[in-house]
Amino acid sequence: MSQDQKSSILKSTIKVFNKKGLKLTMDDIAEQMGISKKTIYKYYESKEEIFDQIVDYIFDGIKRREKEILEQKDLTLEERTRKLLAAFPESYTEIDFTKLGDLKEKYPKIYKKLKKRLESGWEPTMKLLEQGKEEGLYRKDADFTIFKIMMDSSVARFFETDTLRKSGISYVDALNQVVDILLTGIKA
Repeated sequence: MSQDQKSSILKSTIKVFNKKGLKLTMDDIAEQMGISKKTIYKYYESKEEIFDQIVDYIFDGIKRREKEILEQKDLTLEERTRKLLAAFPESYTEIDFTKLGDLKEKYPKIYKKLKKRLESGWEPTMKLLEQGKEEGLYRKDADFTIFKIMMDSSVARFFETDTLRKSGISYVDALNQVVDILLTGIKA
């Protein structure tokens, strides 16, 4: 199985998803790629399987970006923390994250996976926040468990409502604003 072909299918599905949302069809993906639907079925059994793999594709990319940020020693602690909280590979700016909430109704298992991926992997971020507290960057009484809940809740809310879509705010801009508000609120 060609990993390149599987990735191409995922990337093409994302492009079609941005235009059509969950109403996209395998024919739409095939047309986007200029291949036959039969070729897609060689790699994926269903649209649901593709959506499931897209969740991993997106979050694996975010984790790679987080690793890059953590390794950037030329950044200050505050810069690294901000970037880590809003970690987003440049190639993902074209993904319409505001449509992911639609998964909740049609594909609840995939939506549950999406939420689980959002809520996990906080260890490096918490470590940086604690380091910031020790170095006097953040208040000594800042509770980072509450901070995490607020961050998770904000991001989940972006997916669960069409508020961003209606107001014309991109997911990336909204995420950066949440990070700014939360970090400014805990700054010493």
